[in-house]
Amino acid sequence: MAEEHNYTLERVLTESTALLIIDMQNDFVHERGIFAQSGYRVSGYWSIIPPMKRLIEAARAAGVPVIWIGMSHNELNDGDDAWSQRRAGRNHPASCRTGTWGADLYHELEPGMGEMVVWKHRYSAFVQTRLHQLLADRGIRTLVAAGINTNTCVESTLRDAHLIGYHVALAGDATACLFPDAYEPSLRNIERHFGLVSDTETIIRSWARAGSSVLLESEV
Repeated sequence: MAEEHNYTLERVLTESTALLIIDMQNDFVHERGIFAQSGYRVSGYWSIIPPMKRLIEAARAAGVPVIWIGMSHNELNDGDDAWSQRRAGRNHPASCRTGTWGADLYHELEPGMGEMVVWKHRYSAFVQTRLHQLLADRGIRTLVAAGINTNTCVESTLRDAHLIGYHVALAGDATACLFPDAYEPSLRNIERHFGLVSDTETIIRSWARAGSSVLLESEV
């Protein structure tokens, strides 16, 4: 009976799944982006790009939709609430301004034909966007995520996703934080409370096995 209550990666990936690639944009990742120019060490992000590429390629091969999430700041969406006031008060870099090179997706990572890009204006990709409706229209039940920053945009997105009914899994080797001391606590928080934390190769193998099962069933 206990096995019926096991909440595993294998189990949630049997549901209709999408891959979210979060905030891999020039202002955050590129050496000429706003964050690098403001003195932040963005090279810590570069190590997650190879596993992320493998994850994207595997998702496409398995027929898993890839959805690109990007931050987009402008006067209309930033408003004058606590969000914008805090950013101004903490002298946050003026990153990812709508329509600028800095807001563009990092050049090593490009959406494929027909892949959706969802622009968000807060940490969570579910706030003030149509992401939930887009996923619901496609019958998506499980979200696999990769990207930055683990403790802000990634964690906020996965938290909201789980609260509205999605299974969520994070590829731990395809996510990173601007502040390294935030990375492990964020992974633990996700795994303890609202999701699963795995790695790209395990996720890829799960997708490959799921594809093999579909092929075997179609041959019967």
